[in-house]
Amino acid sequence: MKKVVIIVSVIALFFSLVGFGFYGFSKIIYNSCDCERFNIDNIELRTGINIPSIKNVDCIYNEATKTKKSTFMIDTEKVDIKDYILKNKLVKSDAEDFYVKSNDIKSHSYKGILDKNTGKLDIEIIYKD
Repeated sequence: MKKVVIIVSVIALFFSLVGFGFYGFSKIIYNSCDCERFNIDNIELRTGINIPSIKNVDCIYNEATKTKKSTFMIDTEKVDIKDYILKNKLVKSDAEDFYVKSNDIKSHSYKGILDKNTGKLDIEIIYKD
């Protein structure tokens, strides 16, 4: 009986450590505001917009204003833009063929704009914390 308790305790400890490790790693990604490390992952966590297969990316982080501006060129040969718009809950804007997703919460605000014709995705995040 004692062996079973020890084995169950070791297994529970192992899974707890793995869980806390993943939690800690996700916090590192969430708090990484620059364009160097975890740029795409940070944007996906903060905005809920999936960054698919891309051709290139341009990113600028202004430390003084705590603003990150990223431009992605989506590889439209690999990504179905109509499906992408639906899955990411982008809303058609007043401008023709532009789709938008934005939100303003306690820790940050963001705005993503997709040009359906070119596959250009502009995302701006303003960090408040």
